[in-house]
Parts: sequence; structure tokens; C-alpha cells
Amino acid sequence: MKKLNVLDLFAGAGGLSNGFEQTEQFKIKKAVELNRAARQTYIKNHENVEVEEDITKVKFSDSNGRLKEEYQDIDIVIGGPPCQGFSNANRQKNSLISNNNQLIKEYLRAIEKIKPTAFVMENVKNMNSKTHKFYLTSLDNKEELSFLKINVIKEKVNIGERTDLFDDLKAFIESFINKNEPHLLEYILKEEIFSKLNTVYRLLKASNINKADNFFEKTNNIKAFKKYLLRWESSHEKYWNQSYKDDWFKLKVLLEKAICEKNRNHSEIFYALKQIIENQKLLRKFQEIFQSNVVFKELNAEEESIILELYTYNVFDFLISKIKSLGYVINEEKHIFNAADYGVPQLRKRLVLIGVKKEKLKIPEVKIPDPICSKKEEYYSIFEAIADLESETPETDMACSQANRINKIILNNKLNSYLNNLSEPIIYNHVMTESTEVAKNRFKVLKEGQNFHDLDDSLKTSYSNHARTQNTIYRRLKYDTTSDTVVNIRKSMWVHPSKNRAISIREAARLQSFQDSYVFKGTKDQQYQQIGNAVPPLLARSIAESILTSLGIEIALPVKNQLKRETLSLAITGN
Repeated sequence: MKKLNVLDLFAGAGGLSNGFEQTEQFKIKKAVELNRAARQTYIKNHENVEVEEDITKVKFSDSNGRLKEEYQDIDIVIGGPPCQGFSNANRQKNSLISNNNQLIKEYLRAIEKIKPTAFVMENVKNMNSKTHKFYLTSLDNKEELSFLKINVIKEKVNIGERTDLFDDLKAFIESFINKNEPHLLEYILKEEIFSKLNTVYRLLKASNINKADNFFEKTNNIKAFKKYLLRWESSHEKYWNQSYKDDWFKLKVLLEKAICEKNRNHSEIFYALKQIIENQKLLRKFQEIFQSNVVFKELNAEEESIILELYTYNVFDFLISKIKSLGYVINEEKHIFNAADYGVPQLRKRLVLIGVKKEKLKIPEVKIPDPICSKKEEYYSIFEAIADLESETPETDMACSQANRINKIILNNKLNSYLNNLSEPIIYNHVMTESTEVAKNRFKVLKEGQNFHDLDDSLKTSYSNHARTQNTIYRRLKYDTTSDTVVNIRKSMWVHPSKNRAISIREAARLQSFQDSYVFKGTKDQQYQQIGNAVPPLLARSIAESILTSLGIEIALPVKNQLKRETLSLAITGN
């Protein structure tokens, strides 16, 4: 039977594509991925797939509105568009609007133009929450929002801290509102100097005086200050009033003293930094607002906060209404899936929408993937995923990302056999981060299941506020449990269950159910990040099978036949 052609959007390292390919009933024809390292990994493992970079530049139709030839035979669209929307997390950053907000709409644009037989959209499990919202823009189709019965609401958003310059700043911003092409770029500091000033500001705000002093005394920071700040440039004359110029000059003088003298007036430096940094943050946010054509009503100060009134609507409500209007039946009720239910040795809950054209659906409702592990007692463990690699010491040099291995497997274990799919005794990406002596000392005392909080205080000194450290930091994995959600475990410093070392890239990939033949490209951190971002291939494979069933197509290679647990052995042996 002819394979179904697939377009993978926001393809990442290719976990979704890999799962679909494993059925041998789908052919990945085209993919789109912006991240360079992830794109390299995707191309390495899908050599015959054309990969484009920027979804916003992909044209699905020609100037006459006709679908381009390369998209005319696409049967299935898959992908996981990033979705941050409007959430509290954004307000912790210097930006107000995440560019990711619009990527959901780019995915919908592909569905609307191509009109595939079916689609899969994977996302964070809380995308359906009330906190995930779009900002209303002047480019939004108001008639469509009305037709889809989308509730647009006015909201007050805290976008910054008030300073003594707020009234002047408000007047300055309002002077830009009626301009045809309002932009504030010439008034915004270069990223390098803003970042350094903001670092000092945050340290002083948190009363980390020693760290602030150390920051002033670092050679690279001194050079940056002298290059961008201590050189009083004429461009600063463009700022909006004399008060700001006075504050800027005051900061210049204070930082000159801070660099040259040991006895610093930290409170005075903090106050001067606050005037500059908080207003710069506000300028950056309004530059985003102008660029994104966000509709807003009023800018005011309430006590110590700066409040902006604007309009929002819910991401999930819009998504569901739009998909239905395009003629798709979707799994609206059951859309949260735990990867552990599908043979992945990891507790990972994700939102997955599966849509099928009404006229193509061969069963009453879209098929929900059948679990491989129907109860928690059947979940695969960390031991079953990686214990056969225990005696394989990972390299720290990326030049050694391919090495010989002792050809061992775990007896009578279907997951381990599935992961060990190489015919030759080699291993790829069994490389780990190079740990410091401090980290190694922590490794030595941590027992299985323990984390940073179980360490003695004498081993926590590198963290300024170790009470706020997450429980996932320095987590020593426990062999007989299913893994927690895999993120970038290099940053989290996950520790091997039985060895005093970090988890390798290959071991992280195993926990995500990538087979050993799947090769990752890029730097160490890029590879760890790709794995943490990926859709587990085994979950993707079960989803692919559910689409086949929904379309009335018999599954040729059911994954449950390959993964369903029968007997369990924790013995490791050579072939």
C-alpha cells in the first residue's frame, strides 16, 4: 500500500517524524525547523527529506492562491509549535511578548492552506489553561473571531516597576503612538551593555553585594562598561528629557567610581540603575508592542507597578474553534497523554491534538492511542532503558561521540531490545558534560532518588539561595523507577543511578525512547536540549497508529507487539 506523505512543522530533532516512520506506513516528505543544530540532527537521520528553516517564510500557495506542487500530495501534517502565549512566565523576563505566540497560528495556516487528511499537534500539557492567551492585534480578523465565538477580554497587565521618571516616560511613549511606523530602537541600549547593567541591578536588588562587587572587578565587564557606558556618546542626547540625561550621567559617574574604587555606595548605584534599567525594560516592551501591532488602551501607574490595559483571547479556545471550522474531527475531550503509557521509560504528560477530516474518518470518533502499559506497575524503568550502558564510561570529548561498546543487552526485555537496534558493537553520543570537582563531590554523597536538597550545607555554597533550588537539580536517578520528565538534563545535572557521573547524551536519548541508531549533532548543550525538547518516538508511533485506525488502514507493525511486556529480567548479558 502507498505510504502517506507527511509534512513535519517545528520538527526539532525529529522525534515525531521518527515515530511515524517506524510504522513503515508514512513517508516524511518535507520538514521545517529553525534551530540550526536541531536541523542538522534532523537531516542526519532523515537524509532524503527536504528541510526548510523559517515557518513564517514558507509559502504554501503561489500568487494565485493555488497550492504549490510540493504540498499537493501532503496527507498528514505533524508538529509541535512552541506556545507560551500570555503567561506569568513572560513577565519574569525583560520581554512582554514571546514571538512563539504567533507560531500556533503559523501551524494553523499550514492546515488551512494544505487541507491535509489528518494532522497531529503536540504541545505543553497546560496549553489548554486560562493563562495561555494571545494578545489582540490590529492585524487580527475581528470578523473571524466573532464567527468563531471567541471571547476577547480587556485585561490589566503588570509590565514593570514604577520609577521617578514614569510620567516623563509615559508622555514620551504616547508621542509615538500616532506615528505611522513607531519604533524606539534608537532609544534602546545595545544588548551587551543592557545585559551587564541588568545583571548588576538584579544582584543589588537581591542584596548579593559580594557578587555585585565581583562583577565590577571582572576584566571583561570593566572593558564592556568602558566601551559602551563610560564613553559619553552624542547619541544619548536623543533620550527624551533632561531628567533622564541627568540620571544617565549620574549612573556613568557612579560606575566609574565602582570600577576604580573598592568602597562602593551600593544603595546609590542601585537607585541610579533602577531609573535606567526599569525604563529601558519598558521601552523594550513597547517596541515589541509596536512591532507586533498589539492593541492597547491605556498606560498607568498603580502604586509601585506600571499597568497596561490590553485585550486578550484564549489560545486553546481559538485553536479548537478554528480547527472545527476547517472541517476536522478532533480528540477534544481526551488530549493529555503520558508517554509512560506508551512504553517510554519516562513520566511525561503532553497535550496532543489529533484531527481527521470528517469525510475521511472511518470510525465514529478519532481513535485515541491504546496504551502499551495499561497500569503503573507495567511502566518501563530507568534500569531497563540504560543499565546495559553502565559499564560503558562516557567520553567528555565531543570528538569521541562514536565509540566501540561491549555488546550487552538486558535479557528478555522488549524495551532494551528495541533501544539496542544497532547491528554493530558501536555507540553514538555516549558523551557527558565535564563535571567540576565540586559537582563530583556532590555525586559521591547522593544516594538513588536524592537531589540537591539532600546535600550537606557545606556542599551547597555555590548557590546563593539554595532553598529555592528545584528538586530536579542534582537528581540521582533511581534504577527501579520510571524517569521524571526529561528536560535539558545537563543544566539540571542529573546523576547516574550507580556511577558518580552525569547522565550521558545517549542515556538521555534512551530515556526519551530514541533508538541507538539515532545520531544527534551539535554541541553537548545543544544535543541535551534537543533531546529534552523532543517528542518521544514511541509516543509518536502510537499516535501514528491511531491515525491509521481512524482512516480505516490496517496497522502493519503494531508497536504493542514489539513493546508489550511479557516477562521481566534484570539480568544483563553479552550477546
